[in-house]
Amino acid sequence: MTIYDACVEAAGVVTAVGPGLTGRKVGDVVAYAGNTIGSYAEQLIVPAEKVVPVPPSLDPIVAASVILKGMTAYMLVRQYFKVEPGHTVLVHAAAGGVGSLLCQWANALGATVIGTVSTTEKAAQAKEDGCHHVIMYKEEDFETRVNEITSGKGVDVVYDSVGKDTFQGSLVCLKSRGYMVSYGCSSGMPDPLPMTALAAKSLFLTWASVLSYISTRDELLQAAGEVFSNVASGILRVRINHKYPLSQVAQAHEDLEGRKTSGSVVLIPDRVFEQSTIKATARAISASAPEAATMVKAIRVHEFGGPEVLKWEDVEIGEPKEGEIRVKNKAIGLNFIDVYFRKGVYKASTMPFTPGMEAAGVVTAVGPGLTGRKVGDVVAYAGNPMGSYAEEQILPAEKVVPVPPSLDPIVAASVILKGMTAHMLVRRCFKVEPGHTVLVHAAAGGVGSLLCQWANSLGATVIGTVSTTEKAAQAKEDGCHHVIMYKEEDFVTRVNEITSGKGVDVVYDSVGKDTFQSSGMPDPLPMTELAAKSLFLTRAALFSYIATRDELLQAAGEVFSNVASGILRVRINHKYPLSQVAQAHEDLEGRKTSGSVVLIPDGVFEQYQSLDFPYGTFGKGNATNKKTSMVTDNEEPMAMAEEEPIVAAVVEKEEPEDVETTKEEQVAEELCLGICKSHIFYLLYAGANPEN
Repeated sequence: MTIYDACVEAAGVVTAVGPGLTGRKVGDVVAYAGNTIGSYAEQLIVPAEKVVPVPPSLDPIVAASVILKGMTAYMLVRQYFKVEPGHTVLVHAAAGGVGSLLCQWANALGATVIGTVSTTEKAAQAKEDGCHHVIMYKEEDFETRVNEITSGKGVDVVYDSVGKDTFQGSLVCLKSRGYMVSYGCSSGMPDPLPMTALAAKSLFLTWASVLSYISTRDELLQAAGEVFSNVASGILRVRINHKYPLSQVAQAHEDLEGRKTSGSVVLIPDRVFEQSTIKATARAISASAPEAATMVKAIRVHEFGGPEVLKWEDVEIGEPKEGEIRVKNKAIGLNFIDVYFRKGVYKASTMPFTPGMEAAGVVTAVGPGLTGRKVGDVVAYAGNPMGSYAEEQILPAEKVVPVPPSLDPIVAASVILKGMTAHMLVRRCFKVEPGHTVLVHAAAGGVGSLLCQWANSLGATVIGTVSTTEKAAQAKEDGCHHVIMYKEEDFVTRVNEITSGKGVDVVYDSVGKDTFQSSGMPDPLPMTELAAKSLFLTRAALFSYIATRDELLQAAGEVFSNVASGILRVRINHKYPLSQVAQAHEDLEGRKTSGSVVLIPDGVFEQYQSLDFPYGTFGKGNATNKKTSMVTDNEEPMAMAEEEPIVAAVVEKEEPEDVETTKEEQVAEELCLGICKSHIFYLLYAGANPEN
């Protein structure tokens, strides 16, 4: 094949074919990009299945200059993150070969395009290529400018080929649940990334590798075909701004590394160099006075530490202000995130503070002018503001959801946070569908149990890891098709056996280093770990997915509906009087619990000893943890809420399974990253056990 060369991409004319080959013939004009290194030559032997036909309307030099960069752009805007009208994208190196195509393609798809460049000449080119906003990063801070351009909302996706110089700033520029797509590192490889860097906004991070998206002949033809079609139709205009004779490739490399180039660079065999005449083308986010206070009991933390810092105290509670309600808690959910706030792993905004992130109860007062909620309504809430370890609390009315009459409030309290976390994981972060295979670590945990049931009901094959035979039995009851006792067998080996080496589509991991690496918070992740199979990595934080009232109602509504219908069975295996929360924390950290754990205000705890719950599966607790059921407080009738219309993944850290670290478990990302499918795998990292 005679070559018009552009690194690992080239186009030329077929000069010979192997014996028995059909579909290609001498004289065909073809292009290729990918694994067959060696295109710095006048002729080259290439596997026939790796080349694509160049349409007669397209000059071979244009094809050579665009096939790899074009398919990379195709992968980025059509596969990794599907750009749609209304999106805002940030393209670094907007005047580069891929950057130029990205700007044009994203513009054509209806997105608002922000580009960063280094010179006025490149700024002019970026504007011609469809950038609505161009940032001269040497003269202005791109983080500040993106914040100004988006009114503080941030961008949906960042396409970054620069690497170290732009990586951290790019994370700042992303909106909640945004995508950080790295596909190059011209300024050096970014430093390994702490997992916590993704948590605040539930960001998605990936290192893009086009070869993962053209691994089959059909994928190759699809990608190249769309690129060539868009070039032929004028949607994409190829900028061949630099041409070098093949013999002068050293100068080309020097100019490329010195950032003296823009657009595409091609190498042309010396004997035809003078014949080339291709020219560049272009286009173009009042507090009122306090009321009289009354005293209620609550748990207070005055200093970080062990369970002993949880103090049972009298606290003042006032009347709700505008937009607020006061709720008398009937049941409070216990979650591992509460432990992290108690220890100071997560910092409370004030000291002392009252822990607790989920509860259900009865509205006892409403703020002035409030509509939609009334005294007697039964409501539940999860998330901010923290403070559910109390007999009563003041809450923003918009943060609570009605508990339907069909659902017992204690069940609602035990499931709302964990259930919405599971909803986030199987319905939002990665939409589980029939035919998917999922791996759930800590499958007998509060969220793990719900994940197994939900994924099973969606038609997925569910693999769960547990530590004991009792938890294995529970996981099977919860819909696990395959249960792995990770203390007795290597889960990586077993997953490969179960999937016949194909890997799983998604891993839901709440354990951390014991599964992601070895124990505790995973080490910062080198970006290259994602590249081999084009993996997606996210640290899911529920609050990013219930940021609006509609999102909250959608998530809670689907959870409550699935519990009421029996799709989800809630396991309330342990309950404690609220004043004994220190014991509950000790048992949770000691891995003596499974399923959901609830705290009951002391004044009504004894009323929960005789009746069974109408929903859920309930295991045996310890001596103080018997089966219970919600009954009406004699002090006030429990009127059911007038249900607000409901359309129808956080526990930021889930309670981990009992894992004993061994030397063999020190094998970094290979544990989870090694059992994934290529390019469609998501590792949804939802927690860690920093104590191991």
